[in-house]
Amino acid sequence: MKRMSDLLKSGATMLSETCPECGSPLFKVGKEIICAKCNRPVVIVKASMEEGKIMGGRVLEDLEQTLLSKIGEINTAISSEEDSEKLSQHGKNLTIWLDALDRVRRLKST
Repeated sequence: MKRMSDLLKSGATMLSETCPECGSPLFKVGKEIICAKCNRPVVIVKASMEEGKIMGGRVLEDLEQTLLSKIGEINTAISSEEDSEKLSQHGKNLTIWLDALDRVRRLKST
């Protein structure tokens, strides 16, 4: 309740929609909609098509982070590897991960 009253005092607007996680009222602060109880941003979706786009975007964000992590792991492995066969395999894997990252980024930009 304290967080909610602080938001209202600072000029936030209480919305009629509620948080899908906790059921608490949502607040509009500038252009962002947040849940005071969960203390995180919330996206209000008006059509199932929009929901699919938002969920797809989140999946692509997660996939991009996973690919970057794998590329970092390969980079670490390459820097300490001396065996030419293993280096060759790391290079192939790196090419695959970089190609996948490029595809994900192109999908995100469409």
